[in-house]
Amino acid sequence: MELAKELIGRAHELKPVFAGRAAAAELNRAPLDETIADLDDAGFLQMLTPKRYGGYELQIDTLVAVSRIIASGCPSTGWVTAFYIGHNWFHSVFPQKSQDEVFADRPWQRSSAQIAPTSSAVKVSGGYEISGQQSWSSGAAHATYVFFTSVYVAEGAEPELLLVCIPRSDVELLDNWYIAGMCSSGSCDVKVEKVFVPDHHVVTFKSFLDGTHPGATLYDNALYRLPAAGIIFFEAMSVVSGILRGAVENFQKITETRVATYTGNGVATKPSMQMRLARGRANADALDDMIDAITARTIATASGAGITLQDRADIRMRCALINKMSSDAVNDIMHGAGGNAFRDDVPLQRFFRDSNVLRTHGAMDFESSSEMYGRVLLGLDPGTPVL
Repeated sequence: MELAKELIGRAHELKPVFAGRAAAAELNRAPLDETIADLDDAGFLQMLTPKRYGGYELQIDTLVAVSRIIASGCPSTGWVTAFYIGHNWFHSVFPQKSQDEVFADRPWQRSSAQIAPTSSAVKVSGGYEISGQQSWSSGAAHATYVFFTSVYVAEGAEPELLLVCIPRSDVELLDNWYIAGMCSSGSCDVKVEKVFVPDHHVVTFKSFLDGTHPGATLYDNALYRLPAAGIIFFEAMSVVSGILRGAVENFQKITETRVATYTGNGVATKPSMQMRLARGRANADALDDMIDAITARTIATASGAGITLQDRADIRMRCALINKMSSDAVNDIMHGAGGNAFRDDVPLQRFFRDSNVLRTHGAMDFESSSEMYGRVLLGLDPGTPVL
């Protein structure tokens, strides 16, 4: 589609701009205000919003392409961009009354989220009271809404998880985002204390995960029948592949100009450097091909027979594998880049730190994802609700 190509073109134009701001954004511990303005103005954030609200109703392949490009310039900006885009899809799974309210004035919001159930819900007339503290809420610094995952326990019933949507004005942001990597993602803790959330801003977490959420019945487009895995893991995959691409590009620049201290010879003539660059580039191309393939298959499956539990498990496993492969390849590059590559003013070290922080991301953990996928393949309970 022409619109998708236009958005991808804008991402290419903004990539060097965001790369140039990366060091300042790290010191800010969140994206700079001008970066947020650029994201707003570029039209990225409404790409998955339903057309009835003025959105573009594009597909996840455009989310992947745009986020990957931006992440190759600045990983944290790519991460926040992917989340903001994907989380407008989150809004589309809620009841229509919620969407009418959220998209009343514009076809996008900047919403942060974390799906670990670290808050509690108490049923009250017309909704729930939500209390709790949630970590890793990427993009919270500029958020207009915050999604919490809450545990609700009705008398005599098993605990139930709820996904709730809360205006940023009702949420306290804690200034605790001090970390070795992904520094400018602004992923601070968020906290609420007995905040009232009306019923229309609540969906069951199960329906969010398996695609039976209210949004599935509101639209003809299969995009809105996706389970959460069809969005969440593509947000993440696009960024980790973009990080490797950006690391390769920066490594090549270093290699082209670097001179050996004792001989004065350019290191680009060394076979070991040539091979490192080749491995990095080949890995980056391979990861992009893998992601594009699973993206196309997910779009086709959602439009056809629908996405099964095994499909969801496969998507998560692919994401964890891609994350591992990306991190391993970035580390290989960094280990051959020389000591000066670790200086604060050299972009490559930022890609290295960001990659290794994302390597520990719970939803992309290779060991737990492997166990989960193996259990599903063997016909066992997956052992985790996060699929």
